[in-house]
Amino acid sequence: MLEIRDLYSGYGDAVVVRGVSLDVMPGEIVALLGRNGMGKTTVIRCIMGLVPPQVRSGSITWRGESLLGLRAHDIAGKKIAIVPQGRRLFPSLTVTEHLTMLKSASAKDGWTLDRVFGIFPRLAERRHHRGGQLSGGERGMLAVGRALMIDPELILMDEPSEGLAPVMVQHLEGIIVDLKKEGLSILLVEQNLYSALAVADRVYVLETGRVVHHGTAEELNNQTDVLFQRLGVQ
Repeated sequence: MLEIRDLYSGYGDAVVVRGVSLDVMPGEIVALLGRNGMGKTTVIRCIMGLVPPQVRSGSITWRGESLLGLRAHDIAGKKIAIVPQGRRLFPSLTVTEHLTMLKSASAKDGWTLDRVFGIFPRLAERRHHRGGQLSGGERGMLAVGRALMIDPELILMDEPSEGLAPVMVQHLEGIIVDLKKEGLSILLVEQNLYSALAVADRVYVLETGRVVHHGTAEELNNQTDVLFQRLGVQ
C-alpha cells in the first residue's frame, strides 16, 4: 500500500532523514517512534508532499504510484489524509465549517457529518463553536474528524495525543482502533510510547534519521534494552 524506500530528506544543508524504508499495509496501524528531533515528522511531511523538507533521494509510492513531486492537495486526492502536529485548525471557523470544507453537510456517502458526530458526540455538542474556543481534547477530535471527511484509505497522524489528558488519550486510542476496524490504514507518529504500543500492529524506531528497530508492538514492549537505549524508557 504505502512503501518508502531509502528516503533521504532534510532542510537546507541539514540531512534529517537518512535512508528510511518502511511499509504500511491495508488495514494496519504502524507506529513511527523515536526521541524528539529524530526525523519522524519529516517523514510524515515528505509523504504528504509538504515543503519544507526537501526529498534528496529515495522513493515514496502509494499503491504502486510515486508521490514524489506531487502537491499536497493532489496527494490528499489519492485518499491520504493528515492529522498534523499542533492540529492546525482555523480559529475563526466553526466545528461544522471545518468538517464541511471539502464535503457538503448534506453528503450521503462515505464519511459524513453525521457519521463523524456519531464517533465524536462532543463535537456534535460544540458544532457551532469556533476552533479558537475548543479545548485541547476537542481540537484533537476535530483534527481527526476533518481528516476523515476526505474518505481516506490512509491517515497520517502526527502526535495526536500531544497535550491531551490521560482520559482523552485513552479515548483517542479507542477511536484509532475503531478506525482500523473500518478498514483504514494509519501511520502514527507518537511520543507517548505506551499509547502507541496499545494500538499499533508494527513499529519502526528512528534514531538520528535512521531506522534502528523494526518489529511488532508486542516484541518491542518486551525488549527492555531497545526501549532504554533507543527511547530512553526504563
